[in-house]
Amino acid sequence: MKIYNDEQNAKGIYMIFVVVQMSLLILMYSIVYASYRATELSVEKYHLNAFTAFAPTLIIFIAIPLTLHKTRILFRKGRMMFATVWMMALMAIFFVGLMLHIMKISATPW
Repeated sequence: MKIYNDEQNAKGIYMIFVVVQMSLLILMYSIVYASYRATELSVEKYHLNAFTAFAPTLIIFIAIPLTLHKTRILFRKGRMMFATVWMMALMAIFFVGLMLHIMKISATPW
């Protein structure tokens, strides 16, 4: 019979959380890169102001690692469910915001 060890279980759950964070980082950065390329094409095609067109993409590019770092701190403090829900919700908000921005600047109808 194995002895139940809270510390070992917490380390295992933390490693799973970190793996999920790294896969989210890769996924979100691929989406940010695709939106960057779409923004480039829209700036060339519609002669938009480059600063205002690229600003949301750059803000989200910086906000993603900050969000992941903040949720990792929350996870280590023992607020595991809160950190997981917060991380997933913010990544979804970033994704929807980028897609709305791309639709707006590329004149794609809703």
